Amino acid sequence: MKSSFASCLFLIAGCVMLSPAARAQEKPLTAAETEALVKKVIAENPELIIKSVESYQIKQQAASVSKAAQNIIALQNDLTNNPHSPSAGNPKGDVTVVEFFDYHCGYCKHFFPILTQLLEQDKNVRIVFKEFPILSEDSALASKAALAVNNIDPQKYMAFHAALMKSSGRFSMEILTEKAKEAGISEEAFKKALNNPELDKEIDHNRDLAQSLNIAGTPALIIGTELVPGAVEIETLKSKVAQARNAAKEKRS
Repeated sequence: MKSSFASCLFLIAGCVMLSPAARAQEKPLTAAETEALVKKVIAENPELIIKSVESYQIKQQAASVSKAAQNIIALQNDLTNNPHSPSAGNPKGDVTVVEFFDYHCGYCKHFFPILTQLLEQDKNVRIVFKEFPILSEDSALASKAALAVNNIDPQKYMAFHAALMKSSGRFSMEILTEKAKEAGISEEAFKKALNNPELDKEIDHNRDLAQSLNIAGTPALIIGTELVPGAVEIETLKSKVAQARNAAKEKRS
């Protein structure tokens, strides 16, 4: 905020220097005179600083959104077609929703039924899950377990994922093994798959990917070329999907 405020003061100072009163000066104002004049203008017109801050924030936000969209386009293949990332829904869907999540994230747990509702109502959507454990060590263990299940049988991933999203409390090996068995994975196959060092590499890759997109919290969605932070409600989610669908159609035409 300090940098924003300083930038706004600089803009106001520039406006003051270009004002008729300043232009009427026979010699350039000193730094002290300029500062005094800026303070006088702000004191007499406080709305100037508010407007300047708002204008600066709008420009910064627009630049951030534009940069995020560019990064998403550059990373599109990694986001949507990474063979190591679990997925659900229509494999040939015309819109892919990418979710970065943590199994201990309460907002992610709230969002999970909304995401499944989207899959039920829109048969032309595909979901890609990016295991992004950032809250605790057993979040990472849960993500490794989910990726292990996906490696054994991608068709069993969603059942295991749903079981973890509906769980509360810490994840132990005993709990994760039991959830894997309930999803149809043998204990032997699960424990063997869990020892694969590639699982840690995939999670680290997701963290690097999130960092490239300035994602620091969960859930975070990528829909089309838009980054959508937080747990949105179903109508907002459907609206974002519709926008991405229309944008894709326009691009093809």
